[in-house]
Amino acid sequence: MPDNIYMQNYDIREQGILVEYRTTGEYLPAHWHNSLELVYILNGNASFFLEGAEHKLVPGEFIAIDTNQIHEARCTHSYMMVVLRIDDDLIQRLMGNKRNFQIICSRAELTNELVPAYLAICDRLKDLVTLHLKQPKGVMIATQSIALDILYRLIKDFSIPLYKEDLPEPSRNQLRIKEIVSYIDKHYMEPLSLEQISTVFGLNSDYFSRMFRQNIGIPFTQHVNHVRLSHIYHDICTTDEPVLEILDKHGFSNYKLFSRMFKELYGDTPREIRKRAREETL
Repeated sequence: MPDNIYMQNYDIREQGILVEYRTTGEYLPAHWHNSLELVYILNGNASFFLEGAEHKLVPGEFIAIDTNQIHEARCTHSYMMVVLRIDDDLIQRLMGNKRNFQIICSRAELTNELVPAYLAICDRLKDLVTLHLKQPKGVMIATQSIALDILYRLIKDFSIPLYKEDLPEPSRNQLRIKEIVSYIDKHYMEPLSLEQISTVFGLNSDYFSRMFRQNIGIPFTQHVNHVRLSHIYHDICTTDEPVLEILDKHGFSNYKLFSRMFKELYGDTPREIRKRAREETL
């Protein structure tokens, strides 16, 4: 993909904090991180699917995605955003190795009582942008300080306590879904039918189809095509290979379906996307 980071990142690896400023959209199929992630939209709009549920964002809003939470990011119409990630190992250290809570925070789930707390975090995210633009002395220290303050506010106002004795082992479906997503990531270039992958995982195809859609939010075939599209988009932006050769390389055999899905997902044709990517690198 073209370099979509505006100026530099603030990658404070020793502290477990990463801040990115992005100026072009992106699409990421279902995935998860070993970190708490906040996405704050400055311009454009975005949709996130968290474990099957859609959350839409407009400028001035953010969403928090907790560690290991399966999510799909549709930010192709978001042209400026801030992404903050806080490593879960850091969170555990700061909490005395007691990660006995889950963070749930998005605009769609706000109660009236929590609106001021949500807006306060929005103000802190705006402070990150101001720091980024002004570049004062000690900007890295200030960035870390704001990130930790945001973490504190999320834990204080948007965390749900989880007690060890009440926690089941990770559900079989969650483990299966992660295994399935990983399998698709490795084999997306190959023909992948519902019947074939159901057999690989020893599941009935109807059950597999329902389970996948409930956890990911879209049908299995659509997810596979979205994975292919994300790789195709990358090659369109970064190579001069003919589009048909790129499609063939990434396992997309139906050009008519590709054209429709690509424009729905990225808002433009491959030709226009490639042209814009070249202009951005000049």
